[in-house]
Amino acid sequence: MVFHKAPAFRRICAAALCLWGAAAAQAGSFSIGNFTQVKLEYQYTDYFNYAYPSPILFEYPGHEYRQPLPYIADFPENRVLGRVSQGLGINDVLQVKYQYSQLDEATNQELFNAKYTRNVTDNTEAHVSGQVTRGTGGFLGRMIEAGGKVDFAGFTLADVSYGYYYNTVDSLPGSSDAHSLELKLRQSVSRSTALQVKYGYYFVDGDQGDFFSNTLTFWVSQYLPTKTAVHAEWRENWNGMQYRAWSPSLEVDQYLSWGTILTLRGRYYRGLPKDPVQLETITGDYFESWSLSGLLSHRLFAETTVMVKYRYYWSDEDIEMNTYLLALEHIL
Repeated sequence: MVFHKAPAFRRICAAALCLWGAAAAQAGSFSIGNFTQVKLEYQYTDYFNYAYPSPILFEYPGHEYRQPLPYIADFPENRVLGRVSQGLGINDVLQVKYQYSQLDEATNQELFNAKYTRNVTDNTEAHVSGQVTRGTGGFLGRMIEAGGKVDFAGFTLADVSYGYYYNTVDSLPGSSDAHSLELKLRQSVSRSTALQVKYGYYFVDGDQGDFFSNTLTFWVSQYLPTKTAVHAEWRENWNGMQYRAWSPSLEVDQYLSWGTILTLRGRYYRGLPKDPVQLETITGDYFESWSLSGLLSHRLFAETTVMVKYRYYWSDEDIEMNTYLLALEHIL
């Protein structure tokens, strides 16, 4: 099944362009502690090749079956994002964000997020945020997150955050409570080399059963005399359903001029499910995916930056897609 939603595409594009024009028409200068930054972003995904799995055939024909749409979170057909960051003095920033994602005419999702950040000391930062997500099928998710960061002049960075989630779905009985914990430590080993390790834990206590997931990421960054930054990453994931995955990636940031940066990124992913239900949804006993992307960021003026991104994704499950992104950041 391939999606073509030209009318919806045109409507969302028109709305995004109107918002960008309104933001760009405002003139202003950046002032430390008293600024307003607006970010507007539009993303479109073209499903070059995507077929749903074969429908399940029930023994009794009276049952209605609706194939789930698994890519609403990561690969919506249309996504519009608006974000405003407001400085409240030298040490405080309030940020509000709205995002609308659409996979097809009947499947969409809205996200509302607010975040408050405060510089406690010269090298210590604390933040708290809240989020509400509404989706097709009566999904309602609420989240609150709090954390902090310690930065020793860029040489040592420690970051910790905790999140709590409460989700309900109209079509399912009960609810679920989820908790997340993320720890990150970055260390510069020289003037041009940095190492980072990050650990994430996610736990769901739901009426449909418990679930936990772990993610461990290793990252190394090297700056080259050619004004190039190279970032190599290795990520491991394992959860309570005997699922394991690993994913290496490589990113290259090339500084083309004082206001232009080109970012190229490649990623490989392999998932190894053991659960019989999961194995029935794929071909073979594992699945693979690849993605290549390029991002061009250009500062038009001191207050205005535009970004253009392209990503190509394909997997061994007969899925291919192109993703296009256009973004604008402007300081009022």
